[in-house]
Amino acid sequence: MGRLLYFDPFNGASGDMILGALIDLGLPLEYLKSELSKLNLEGYAIEAEQIDRQGLQGINLRVVLNPVPNHSHEHKHDHHHHEDVHHERRGFTQIKQLIEKSELTTWVKERGIAIFRRLGEAEAKVHRTSLEEVHFHEVGAVDAIVDIVGACIGFDYFEVRQFWTAPISLGSGTVTFSHGTWPVPTPATAELVKGFPVLTDAVRGELTTPTGAAIVTTLVQQHGTQPICSYEKWGFGAGDRLFAEIPNMLRLLLGDSLDSDAASKKAVFGKQLWLEEEVYVLEANIDDMDAETLGYFLELALNKGALDVYYTPLHMKKNRPGIKLSILCRLADRESMAELVFRETTTFGVRWGPWKRWILDREIRKIQTEFGDVRVKIGRFRNEIVSVAPEYEDLKRIAEKSNIPLKTLRQRVMEGMALKNHE
Repeated sequence: MGRLLYFDPFNGASGDMILGALIDLGLPLEYLKSELSKLNLEGYAIEAEQIDRQGLQGINLRVVLNPVPNHSHEHKHDHHHHEDVHHERRGFTQIKQLIEKSELTTWVKERGIAIFRRLGEAEAKVHRTSLEEVHFHEVGAVDAIVDIVGACIGFDYFEVRQFWTAPISLGSGTVTFSHGTWPVPTPATAELVKGFPVLTDAVRGELTTPTGAAIVTTLVQQHGTQPICSYEKWGFGAGDRLFAEIPNMLRLLLGDSLDSDAASKKAVFGKQLWLEEEVYVLEANIDDMDAETLGYFLELALNKGALDVYYTPLHMKKNRPGIKLSILCRLADRESMAELVFRETTTFGVRWGPWKRWILDREIRKIQTEFGDVRVKIGRFRNEIVSVAPEYEDLKRIAEKSNIPLKTLRQRVMEGMALKNHE
């Protein structure tokens, strides 16, 4: 999975706070400005200041808009349709085209558009309209474009491809802007953070804005227990508003996922007897599928990325014999596996949950035998080989070609390996 970024919105999140934290992490301000200049966007400037908030050092980044004065942090969520006719209004399609026409990287374009789509869909839902009818006020649009595209530029600069988040602090009380006084979280923010871990803080004020919520919730595909990782550095980004109770800062932690490659696994095994990893189990009870279709589904699921698939006999309601379908998979494959179950089986529901598993340090080695090359899976415990298993597909290929029974071939390959190791 490679580079990992962990959002720690202990005082909430906004677009400016995310950009400030990225600058604090080491994103060059001039690089950010240069990449943003690839957009056909005018009427703004970016300022970054090193500050101290209750002993925490970080960057307070501001998107200064011209010619409209007195634009404050509290108004960042004023993206939706309104009656002001003195400024151009940008809809989702116009913003999408603006990003697509730029010379930004494909990754930045795709993520930026996805975040705007999610933000627009949230606004459309709370205002009971459609995505295409939601318009971003000229001021709000420029601000949001800089925040969202700028954040994606920063993530791409650090080559982040995996995003996690801690619980998102929302604040409490009310917030007053052009539409009136609304409760915190505002409806759009509440819609965006559905399904994510949140905290309602005693601090009276809006800590997480729709723009900040849209960035975090679009990019974070999983949350909860952190992955095995190694953090390299962190950065703090400050919000404009000052609170007596909190420093009003966002922390970003940048590092590497340790389940990404063999080298990182070796680092983990240097400290542990085995690797612990989180996998997901999907289950469904089925009593109305024929055996051929069940056999087909097992092969299909394995080909689609399942770690393991198996059936367990059950005695179900109405005295029907049935099976329990169990699928072991990675988090990234959880939803696609559920979709496969619904499409290919007769079940109306799927249970799922996280499991922990311990696995031996393992490697695949190709060895020479009297029958040809055979791949062998080797498992080690405390640097001692404790498990050796020839790959079934290789044995099957040789057995069919040589007309030797599979069990005989397996035994002779294992004996040949033992003899080589003894020598």
